[in-house]
Amino acid sequence: MSLSSITALRDAAATVTAGLDTDALTAAVGVLADCRATRGVVLTAGIGGSSSTASHFAADLTKFTRTPHEPHLRAVALLDNIACHTAWTNDDDPGLALAHLAEPWLPSHAGARDAVVLFSVHGGARDGSVSRGLVELAAFARKQGAAVIAVTGFDGGATSDLADVHINVPLDREPLATPGIESVHLLVAHALCLALTDGEKR
Repeated sequence: MSLSSITALRDAAATVTAGLDTDALTAAVGVLADCRATRGVVLTAGIGGSSSTASHFAADLTKFTRTPHEPHLRAVALLDNIACHTAWTNDDDPGLALAHLAEPWLPSHAGARDAVVLFSVHGGARDGSVSRGLVELAAFARKQGAAVIAVTGFDGGATSDLADVHINVPLDREPLATPGIESVHLLVAHALCLALTDGEKR
């Protein structure tokens, strides 16, 4: 057993964290702030390990970002509703399940600036062979007028092509890529929440 893999992951994560696109992060905060100001809804989603990041982010958006002077954000992690998701995957095209889950929420109400935040290591294959559900969700969200924030790794994949804001963690060599990308994605989620509090005590 060696510490080399631990230090390699630490160093890779530190390097890509230092290089995160601050313009993209700032733009994402702006989208979420607009959503809060207009009482819109934020929908979050991911596949596999990224689904837990999406759930964590939705929880932090609704609780951690509350301040004395701002309305709380309304956020829903689509895959937290396992019963509805499995019903859609069983009864219809599984690739459309996430879009179906989003239908009751988008648009949330007239004048709202809704947002969909997608977490994905690869960003979804452009040929539809991997994470098609996320790509279909992004396309549906855009059709409904919601802003799409894609938080990805590798080259960003198909979701980055559909995103209004793209935050990329450009690791691309396994076995470090997936754990490194997922780790930095959680840091990105926390950074966005911190920015939304603007230093105010909750």
